[in-house]
Amino acid sequence: MLGRIREFGPKVEGKNGTKVGDRICTLVSLSLTPLKISRVKKVHLDKDQVDIEGTAVLFETGVFSVLPPDLGDKLSLAVLDVAGAPIQTDRLVQPGDAVFILGAGGKSGLLCSSVAAKKAGPKGKVIGLAHSDRSTNRLKRLGVCDVVIQGDARDAISIMNKVMEANNGSKADVTINCVNIPGTEMASILSTRDGGKTYFFSMATSFTAAALGAEGVGADVQLIIGNGYATGHAEYSLDLVRNDRRVRDILEEMFLE
Repeated sequence: MLGRIREFGPKVEGKNGTKVGDRICTLVSLSLTPLKISRVKKVHLDKDQVDIEGTAVLFETGVFSVLPPDLGDKLSLAVLDVAGAPIQTDRLVQPGDAVFILGAGGKSGLLCSSVAAKKAGPKGKVIGLAHSDRSTNRLKRLGVCDVVIQGDARDAISIMNKVMEANNGSKADVTINCVNIPGTEMASILSTRDGGKTYFFSMATSFTAAALGAEGVGADVQLIIGNGYATGHAEYSLDLVRNDRRVRDILEEMFLE
């Protein structure tokens, strides 16, 4: 959520060097943010963004970032909305890893794909899954995935087979789920080797289905809940967009046009 600081509580005056009037982006879920909406100005259905007039309360522990002047409001909001995903990808992926990313053609998936390719390096492999023609073409244009798969992430067996086909008969070392629809837990788990890591960034994930599903198929994988926060995640993601022209161009097409 973007907004301008109207006032501070007495205990947080000048937090992080900010002052009244500064434009900031909150980095906590709207479900945790008291928000009074006075007027809805415009709904951007294609960008999942809404322009409103209103007042929000950010608590002392609420994380926020001052808006950078070089990226623009809409692009910054889009990137900061998923800032936890790329830095967690950086932590999980090691050189030489085979990485499978579900939802790789969306904004979080594109960012994660870029990071995964850098971290896995020339001896690793990045396999990206996208669903629609549009997201598949975006992912191909980004050009960081060794293999791009188009398919339905809810079809667990089919997706597992496609991943193994793309990875010389082996499953992925690290799987990152960025899909925004339910029912993709088993495709993520079945595509990950025993001892590997499955990271669920998607809030559409049923962690009951993931835990019981892994048990049910005897999959010895680490199931990691996607934490939207990590120390330094905002600046990490903004720097990624600043320094990767291909990512920036695609995101600007998605959110500025």
